[in-house]
Amino acid sequence: MGRARRWRLAPGLFSPHGPAILDRYLIVAILRPLLAVLGTCAALFASYGAVDLMGEAANGLLASGSIAAMIGLRVLIALEMLVPIALYLSIVLAFGRLYETSEFAAIWSLRVTPWMVLRAVLVPAGACAVLVGFLSLVVRPWAYERLHELAYRSTLTLNTDALAGGTFYITQDGKRVIHLDSRMRGHGPARHIFMMQRLDDGYMRVVSAQIGYAMRNASSGTPGGPLIRLENAHVYDIAQQDGLPDRVLSLASATEDPTRHGDAMPDRNAVATPTRTLMGSTTPEDISERQWRFSTAISTLILSVLAVALGRGSPRQERFGRVGTALGVYFIYYIALTAARTSVQHGQIGAVPGIWWAPALLSVLAAWLFSRRILERR
Repeated sequence: MGRARRWRLAPGLFSPHGPAILDRYLIVAILRPLLAVLGTCAALFASYGAVDLMGEAANGLLASGSIAAMIGLRVLIALEMLVPIALYLSIVLAFGRLYETSEFAAIWSLRVTPWMVLRAVLVPAGACAVLVGFLSLVVRPWAYERLHELAYRSTLTLNTDALAGGTFYITQDGKRVIHLDSRMRGHGPARHIFMMQRLDDGYMRVVSAQIGYAMRNASSGTPGGPLIRLENAHVYDIAQQDGLPDRVLSLASATEDPTRHGDAMPDRNAVATPTRTLMGSTTPEDISERQWRFSTAISTLILSVLAVALGRGSPRQERFGRVGTALGVYFIYYIALTAARTSVQHGQIGAVPGIWWAPALLSVLAAWLFSRRILERR
């Protein structure tokens, strides 16, 4: 019965509303797998990120209350890549099904041209391109800024009681390293503590102590806070600039704050910079980021045209037959685009051609495959 309902759509193409019926039918055929593929990709990405963040929270490097927010922000960042690949695969899958059930054979027999099919495909593709452009230009930099802020604030609540022995803990974007040799009585006092931190006054501070334990933080009134009481401690301030003397200090006991920061947030990162700020920048890092953001929407449209050509099959052919080829082409393109972005970021390639050579090659491939399909229909 389901196949009979599909076939009754085709005679309507002879009516004045025939093209509209075809457009709606193809759009619905694409949207059904699109929602499933996008939801699956987002769920897998969120699950992978949750495992990583929960591991950091278990080790005391991340506040557990920030996990949900950080997972959501990471998914928002990833959507600019998940939406194009989901649409790309959905078109291939939808066309594979239509070829498998011989519905395209009936459509071609009614003098429907590949251009008419492409017109229908460009409706959801154009909508997705607009969405991806908004995500890339507006949502993604905002999400990165919030993510960096959450990661920065989380280090201020470092749970020293959760630090395990025999592990190096790196915080403050690599500016501080903490190592405990072992713990007494499970989560009791730590033995043979090592801490290293880059200071803002041109010194590298190295602290070693025989015993350390968490103590009540008077500012928060909560036990097990970020403060550590060190016994038999030695402090070495090693000068990193010429003209500064080294300093050595030995203490019977000292209190150290492993989360001590300056008031300023970390330096600006291009991925978290608003697009309007990037527009006037001439640094290679900002140029590569700017071109990347504008390329995502363009790639969405080009991949849609390519999917129309790659989705071609023969009657009764298995609908997943072209998925492997489509994935292979996509991954080659993604690697090329990422390599182009890295080259521009490091100044190896100028703003022209920048990263645009990768979308240009993909558009040539899509145009060539689609033109072959047009010739086959004649």
